[in-house]
Formats: sequence, structure tokens, C-alpha cells
Amino acid sequence: MSYDPKSIIQSYERNAEFEDASEKGRSLRVELPREFIWRYLRASDRVLDAGGGTGISAIMMAERCSRVTLLDITPRMLQIARDNIAQAGPSGKIDLVQGDITDLSRFRNEQFTFVVCVGDAISYVLDRRFQALDELVRVAEPGSILVLGCDAKFGFMRMKLAQGALDEALDILETSTSTCGMGPRTHLYTVDEMTTLLKERGCPVLEVASTPTFGDTMDLDGYTADADRWEKLKRLELALCTRPELLGMGLHLLFVARKEGRRAKAERDR
Repeated sequence: MSYDPKSIIQSYERNAEFEDASEKGRSLRVELPREFIWRYLRASDRVLDAGGGTGISAIMMAERCSRVTLLDITPRMLQIARDNIAQAGPSGKIDLVQGDITDLSRFRNEQFTFVVCVGDAISYVLDRRFQALDELVRVAEPGSILVLGCDAKFGFMRMKLAQGALDEALDILETSTSTCGMGPRTHLYTVDEMTTLLKERGCPVLEVASTPTFGDTMDLDGYTADADRWEKLKRLELALCTRPELLGMGLHLLFVARKEGRRAKAERDR
């Protein structure tokens, strides 16, 4: 299935305010990837936040690192991001760029020391996912950390089965594609598939997490309304989300990889 960037833009133009509220509210899908970012982010880092949405993560990263470039394909998302950044204060450390993760030619080779692309962007680009990964790796300096999120094949199958949609689950097994809640078609990854793609590009995986493991299939109203219960739930998810036997149970996967240094690349290319 071919990637159609116009459909992604249209979907997020319609849902920009909802996405902004999700980024600001209590959401395991949003908060768990941030926990992994904080583990690896350094004060000296120059960050690319690809598919960065309405800027809430960029604002948080800018408080801890040297500079953040937020790239997003949707004008409305960037407009909201601009407003959020202005209200938060660190606007001098954040650059906003409209663009597509499949073409980062505006950026130099090895321009960034930390690359983030969480959420669904790598899944939405469908048949252009290989170009997107090539680009994200290209702009990362050797030794850089990449934190990449994607939709999970087995998590989507589990969701369809829970909905009684057996034929759709079987179709996912065959095609590794489905329709996400926002509307666009999405490529669904397994742990092995993304691990292999990153390794082939000289980025061995350091950690894999299911983000979240259980929360995608739970009614969380009783947790989001209570700050103490929410923190306990998040600690539970963090304790379990990297367990190998549980990976892929939720709807999203998160990969932390490190781009190999020049010496390792030269040895691999021999």
C-alpha cells in the first residue's frame, strides 16, 4: 500500500486539538516514551523531534538539552506548537519546521546528536518506511541515540480479536497493515522487523518496550482522575514494559537504538 501524505495531513488537521490535549494530559502512550527519552537525553544534545506534533515533548526536551528541531507534516499541529512554545518560554531553543520524515534533505548528514520519532509517523509512511529510517539515521551523528516508536502488529491483532473482528485480525496477520484510530492506514511492526531494520542501518537496539503493555485495553478513567493511582500505574507499566514475554501486547512499540561509530561502520562495511 502506498503512502499518501495528504491523508495524514488531513487527519491531523481535523484532530490537532485532540492530539494537543492528549500530549498535555495523562496518557501512557505519551508519558512512557518520555521516560525513555529522559534516560538517554544529555544537556549537550541537539535533538531532532520528528513528527513532534504540538510541541509538548519538544518543550520538555528543550529544558534539558542544547537545542530542539521540531519537524511535523501538519500545518495546524505546528501552529499549536508555536503557541505552546510561546506560552512555555523556551522558544529560543526550539526551531519549527514543516516537513516529511521520508525526506529530511534540508538537514545535513550527522546534524543531530539525538533523534526522536515516537507515535505513529514511521507506521504511517507505509511503503516509504525504509526511506524514512534511512533519513532518520543519516541525520544522526555516530554514537547518537535514536528513540523510535511504531504501531505493533500483535497488539492490533489482539485489539481486533477483542472487538470480535476475526477477519480483520487475520488480514493483519497476512498484510501487517490496518487502519488506526485517527483514520490513516498504518504499517504494523513486530519487534524482530524493526530490530532488523535498525541493525541493517548500523543502529543496534539497546531497549525495546511495549508502550503501554496493558493500558491500551483498559478503562483508565479511574486512574487519570487520581494523581497517586496514576503514578502507581505508570510505575507498574515501566516495570513490565520491557519484559520480553510481554513485548507487542499493546498497540505501540518503542525502540532505543544507538548509531554505531565510524570505526564500527568501517569494519561492518568491509
